[in-house]
Amino acid sequence: MVWIKIGLFVFSIFVLMFIFNKIMTKVLKVEKKSIFSNRYVNDLHKKNGEIISISFLVIIIAFNMWKFENPELANSPWYFLGVIIIFFVLDALVRALMEWKYATNRKEYIYTLCEMLFMIIIIYGFALTLWG
Repeated sequence: MVWIKIGLFVFSIFVLMFIFNKIMTKVLKVEKKSIFSNRYVNDLHKKNGEIISISFLVIIIAFNMWKFENPELANSPWYFLGVIIIFFVLDALVRALMEWKYATNRKEYIYTLCEMLFMIIIIYGFALTLWG
């Protein structure tokens, strides 16, 4: 039963993000972005993205070590969800800053910030309904 909820959760996020992408690309007149693409604005953006990714990996490993010392943390889905949201926010903020400073279409950073807020609202809302 848990896997059905998680599958529905992931499927719903993809559907809502697809709809969001269609609407926002038309409203802001920006180039369509793929969910899984990692397009960098410049080399500085690529270096910052790599630093954030490596830091995220180190934090995940450290939190998992800490999780073994605190068994009540292991049973909380909010723990892992919080770490993912923090990574997502940092990555989106760096991307928005780089788009604001260096991108040719100045509206791309607005799209990135709106996408970040929309994704956080979706994940938080679904997490509340699944895990209360």
